[in-house]
Amino acid sequence: MTTQRTEASNRELYLRLLGYLKPYWKAFTLAIIGMVGTAATEPVFPAIMKYLLDQGFKMEDSRLIWAIPMGIVLLFAVRGLLSFSTSYLMTWVSARLTTDIRRQMLAKILLLQTHTFHDLSPAKLISQVMVDSGNLSDASTNVLVTAVRESLTAVALFSYLIYLDWKLTLLTLVIAPLVALIVRGFGNRMRATSRATMEMVRQLFHSIEESAAAHKVIKIYGGHTQQLKRFYDETERYRRSMMREAVPASAITPITHLAASLAVALIIYLALSQTTGSASASAGGFVSFITALLMLISPIKQLTTINSSLQRGLASCESVFRFLDSEVEPDLGIKELPHARGEIEFDRVSFAYPGAERQALIDVNFRMPAGQTYALVGASGGGKTTISALIPRFYAPKAGKIRIDGVDIGELTLASLRHNIALVSQDIVLFNDTVEANIAFGARDECTREDVIAAAKAANAWDFIQQLPQGLDTPIGEDGAKLSGGQRQRIAIARALLKNAPILILDEATSALDTESERQVQTALTTLMQNRTTLVIAHRLSTIEHADKILVLDQGRIVESGTHQELLAKGSYYANLNRMQT
Repeated sequence: MTTQRTEASNRELYLRLLGYLKPYWKAFTLAIIGMVGTAATEPVFPAIMKYLLDQGFKMEDSRLIWAIPMGIVLLFAVRGLLSFSTSYLMTWVSARLTTDIRRQMLAKILLLQTHTFHDLSPAKLISQVMVDSGNLSDASTNVLVTAVRESLTAVALFSYLIYLDWKLTLLTLVIAPLVALIVRGFGNRMRATSRATMEMVRQLFHSIEESAAAHKVIKIYGGHTQQLKRFYDETERYRRSMMREAVPASAITPITHLAASLAVALIIYLALSQTTGSASASAGGFVSFITALLMLISPIKQLTTINSSLQRGLASCESVFRFLDSEVEPDLGIKELPHARGEIEFDRVSFAYPGAERQALIDVNFRMPAGQTYALVGASGGGKTTISALIPRFYAPKAGKIRIDGVDIGELTLASLRHNIALVSQDIVLFNDTVEANIAFGARDECTREDVIAAAKAANAWDFIQQLPQGLDTPIGEDGAKLSGGQRQRIAIARALLKNAPILILDEATSALDTESERQVQTALTTLMQNRTTLVIAHRLSTIEHADKILVLDQGRIVESGTHQELLAKGSYYANLNRMQT
């Protein structure tokens, strides 16, 4: 039963993989035709050798003296052309298929649920998109090419052998069950070792990424030896995994050759002893038969060696298709929210992160009138960032309702909901592109350069942008590495200004800046917050003194609310926080 399920699973995986070839069936069909042509010419050479030997290399027709050598050259020229065409077409199809799968995987990444990224490291995603898709391409094209081409070649040679001497030919079938058992026996082991090797590759990607990202910490704390030893251990495990994979892959070919040699030896013995009444008893027939038989070993060898690539590809298929079948963000809303007024209401909202033991929010209630600024303060883990993540539906509440302009956000389409929200956080995300592309991100086709300049000026960023080597066209490096912290923040603010969303979320937007940068950014934020419903998350209480209302959170609950002065007058939680900071 297990074997049957495995074989059925293999078929399902491979049929699904071959489905990606449908858009390119014309090129694939031409490649198959090329393979058929190549296979059809395979018996021609041993047939020519039979004719020459039977004639004793004496040609009665003088034209054959130059015609046969020219024919041999023409034969191999045709075979070379067909082989080149087949190889080129299948490489083209393979490249297209790999590109399609990688695009589909990235599209999937962009739609994954937010909590999924807690379990998937960037290195694992990179490995799946780049490495697994490459193995998958090998299984769909290279393996398929080899299987079709060598099978057709074997059929052509086998047919010719039957034509020469069917009795001797049938004896070659004795190796078929043996080869099948060898391939089947090693197949499951190769699949298991391929899975382990792929996992080791992902771990290596993760270690390299982690070492590069943490290079400052490694240098400061003297962790060079520790990190290098860890990488040595991981590369050693990877090497051992590769060697375990190499054992069955390397053993198939010599075992197959040994089985084939036994069959050849038996056939030669029978042919020489003429115990079968062989019709290939003439010198030409015998040499032609042996030549074709020896040529048959090559396709059989190729058909057995592709098993390692096939198992590696099937293991990658499992990984890629499992990833493509993973759940995306649910988007069951049907209502559109063209341009919100900006009123936000939390109605008895509770929430717990997947796998967490305690709730991050417990029975949270508040209502933000449109155009006002509310601030969230409290100790770390109080629930401030969770509230900001629930509004754009990065997560769904476990209980209660969140409404914008009186409409449950669960009833809104994700696109229309997020179209009305802009976000500026402490951890600014910029892309390895130009300044203009980062400011106009998401709206590049809908805005002009003048709009970008206006947003940059409003964000107090235009002065430093003009001083950059290429102005707006200056590449800023990976994650804005060529800019200072304050400059990166102002680029993010300009991006939010250009979006012109009615709801603004500021998550610790100035906490990591020096005094001068904070002043410039705060000025830009003041411009950004005008006429918008703004939710501010802050640890530095001096930045929220003028908020319309401050909500104080502790252990997922709102324990106080009011203006800065009202909360100070109460002399409770907020007053204590303020006293500690001042």
